[in-house]
Amino acid sequence: MSESVIVAIITGLCAVIGQWLISRKSRQEDAIKQAKRDQHLDDTIKSLSDRVDEHNKYAKMFADITADIRLIAQDVRYLKEGKL
Repeated sequence: MSESVIVAIITGLCAVIGQWLISRKSRQEDAIKQAKRDQHLDDTIKSLSDRVDEHNKYAKMFADITADIRLIAQDVRYLKEGKL
C-alpha cells in the first residue's frame, strides 16, 4: 500500500474515533441535563401536591365550620323562640 492510502486510513480512523468520543460525551451531558429537568419537575409536582393537600385540609375545615355555624344559628333561633 502506498503511504497516502495508509495516511488516509489512519486519518479516517482518527476522525471516526473523535466523532464517537464527542457523541458519547454529548449523550452523557444530555442525560445529566434530562435528569436535572426530571428532578426539577418532580420537585415542582411535590410542591403542588403539598399545596393541594393543604388546600383540601382547609376546605374540609371550612366545611366543618360551616356545619358548626348552621348548628349555632339553629340554637340561636331556638333560644330566641324559647324552645331550648
